[in-house]
Amino acid sequence: LGGGARLSAAAVIGEHAVELTHVTRESSAEQDLGLVSSMLLWLFGALRRCCICCARSGHEDQQGARPMRFDYSDICDVRVVPGDISGTATVRMVHCPQSPSGRTRGDVSLVFALGAAEAWAASVCSRCPATSHAERHFLVFVNPVSGKGSAPRDWAQVQELWSLVPNLSVTVISTARRGEAGEYAATQELSRFTGIIVVSGDGLVSEVLNGLAARPDAESALQMPIGHIPSGSGNGLAKSILDAAGEHCAVFDAAFAIAKGGLRPKTLMSVRVGSEQPRISFLSLSAATVSDIDISSECLRFMGGARFTVWGVGRVVRPVVLDAEFVYWPSDAVEPLPKEEPPITSELVGGAWMRMEDSFTIFWACQVAWGATDACPAPGAALDGGEWHVLVLRGGGGGNGRVTLARAMLDWETGSHVQLPGVEVVRCRAFRLTPRSSTGIFSLDGEVVPF
Repeated sequence: LGGGARLSAAAVIGEHAVELTHVTRESSAEQDLGLVSSMLLWLFGALRRCCICCARSGHEDQQGARPMRFDYSDICDVRVVPGDISGTATVRMVHCPQSPSGRTRGDVSLVFALGAAEAWAASVCSRCPATSHAERHFLVFVNPVSGKGSAPRDWAQVQELWSLVPNLSVTVISTARRGEAGEYAATQELSRFTGIIVVSGDGLVSEVLNGLAARPDAESALQMPIGHIPSGSGNGLAKSILDAAGEHCAVFDAAFAIAKGGLRPKTLMSVRVGSEQPRISFLSLSAATVSDIDISSECLRFMGGARFTVWGVGRVVRPVVLDAEFVYWPSDAVEPLPKEEPPITSELVGGAWMRMEDSFTIFWACQVAWGATDACPAPGAALDGGEWHVLVLRGGGGGNGRVTLARAMLDWETGSHVQLPGVEVVRCRAFRLTPRSSTGIFSLDGEVVPF
């Protein structure tokens, strides 16, 4: 309704009608909605979770209307501010509707007769699912060199949205070296924070979680909510969380989901490598061709996620094979998993332990469905499932093996690779992988661990 038009309409909340004197819709430069003519009628039904806005012309004999719908789940905040017109107040809705490519900004401002705005805003807020109104203070780690180096720009986009959300403040640390975020998480007082936000890839998430696990109060520290803004190359955690929430994996979508305040539980695994102290893992352990693509492609980091595809083409021609023994405790075992972790050098015999010894072209043990934004190695894996989905392709790198490897890599964006002959998915509660090959790479949550 451009041009500063003064209008008169009615906003209905349940059975209570209030006078509406002026309506404007704000939108970003990318989403120019144009001018809407004449009058807006807002209807709120107690049994409906959407706003319906009818825009009519100012002529009484005009019967046409154009409905505009606003889903309550797309509203990030509703606040009341003084109106520009005497005797009015403005209700501003931070509105982020979904589109085929992700969420966009399309804020809405409504100017009410004085005294009606508060009740109208409260009614909308009561219908907005998972919107947090509690005081929140986040510790934010921004890694300026992750992925393509876009994290600072991504954080600016997040900050623009969060600046409109009431009761949300941040302390920002731009990391200057590897290990800095982990050291801070391990040693600093965190009681003043209600969550930790990582603007980076999966590697910095791992660093923060292992820092929390190293604290004297590790058990309570690991209950701290962690938010992931996908600014790395893989972003498997962010993709898995956002996909489970019905959101696109994009920076703005992640920022919106965090601002709404929803939480999802995530099972963490303990991983021991050789004589080292146990590590916390949230994503995956990979070996053979998968870990080589993940780690050896670091020289192509400037390409972002495309580096995995480029390196993967070469590895179809020359696969990396791991000779190893894989011993695991099946998820469907009748016997419960032993409470005591066996020594890493002990023989795993008895109970439900099962053994597989072979040459592996693919070994990818996942805790979540997505290992990267374009790879779903474990379709159906739940965030809090408490089990590993181990994707394996056996038989070495012969001709047929290379064909299956290529087809698997082409299909794992959709998860249909699990239907290929020769591809196996082993679901287990615990496992041990003992390499027989003399050299190789282990990648834990995107970071190299000793082979």
